[in-house]
Amino acid sequence: MDIQKHFSKENIISNLAKYDMYYQIATGKLINITQTKDIDTSIEFQYALGSIYELLKDLEKLENSQELFEDELRNQAAMDAIQNFINNNMKLIKDGKIEIEPIINDINDGNFFNRTMIEICEQNHEKQLEKWEEVITDKLATAILQSLQELEAKN
Repeated sequence: MDIQKHFSKENIISNLAKYDMYYQIATGKLINITQTKDIDTSIEFQYALGSIYELLKDLEKLENSQELFEDELRNQAAMDAIQNFINNNMKLIKDGKIEIEPIINDINDGNFFNRTMIEICEQNHEKQLEKWEEVITDKLATAILQSLQELEAKN
């Protein structure tokens, strides 16, 4: 994997902006589906970067990885939102009040995000980019890149 390319400052910002948007939209849908109010919609920065890294590692083996990346990033963010939801609502799931399997199947089948949800993501993309441009400084981007290069060297 070309760590320098995938984790340049610009790509870190772009990918985190997309991931954050997809995660928030997925969380909103979960709130709607389950009528559960106690869901944290914010992403964990390091967890998001780890998910993006793992996704890129998985896709690097495929010839059409660039074509698949956007859809797979969307699905990964939704799966992470589901995982967070499960972790925070285990009692509801154990009691059978919320069924997770159909939601996971929708994500895996590419049916979780409808056209309206994708349009909302597209409309809010610039705002997300601005948000992450403030967070990801040159110093932080360099630290992220160095950390991932060290991780790659160990593997």
